[in-house]
Amino acid sequence: SNAPQLAHERPAVERWLSWSGLVPLPAFLLLHLSRELALAFASDVSDVLRAPPSLFGQVSSWLLVWLPLGVHAALGVYFVASGRRLSPPREDVPQLARLVSRVTSVMALAFVAYHAKGYALPLWLGEADPRDSGFRLLAELSSTSFGVPVVGGVYLLGLLATVTHAALAVHRALLAQGLLEPATRRLASARVCAAFGVLLFLVGAAAVIRVASGLLLR
Repeated sequence: SNAPQLAHERPAVERWLSWSGLVPLPAFLLLHLSRELALAFASDVSDVLRAPPSLFGQVSSWLLVWLPLGVHAALGVYFVASGRRLSPPREDVPQLARLVSRVTSVMALAFVAYHAKGYALPLWLGEADPRDSGFRLLAELSSTSFGVPVVGGVYLLGLLATVTHAALAVHRALLAQGLLEPATRRLASARVCAAFGVLLFLVGAAAVIRVASGLLLR
């Protein structure tokens, strides 16, 4: 059987796991991190004030971000908890890439849950003003424990795990769907996804470091 046929024969739950992580989360990461970087370079602390999200913004964030993310996370937890194994990977998929994907999936889930608990959840429950999100993030990232920016370090580590998992997930999803034949296309996809992951990390890390530096508080 050829690659597209094998991909079609994969269990539906595996295809849902792949596509829920492929669409549209990588695009959201790029837009979200780019926006945070722009806000991090605000010229005045008053510029940190966030505009309250519109109804369209709230609905689109639920449908395009939280719903697929929730499906992806729930399916991932299901596979881990049930002990169910994914279909055997291609022989040319490095063992290290599979291991990194698994490890970063757990780290990314923990980081997203931590970030959502501090920012998204309080807004949903009406416990925080959305306009103050920037100030709360600024205070949190610029804080230190015994002179060490622990929270900033956690964000950098969580960001690295998240973008690494996202980049690997895109490549593996395309591969699992049989869309990367022949080998030259697989190599090109691997390079593009790696470059995309590096770009995401640099953009996000620049925002985190800028905010953690506390420059807007001076």
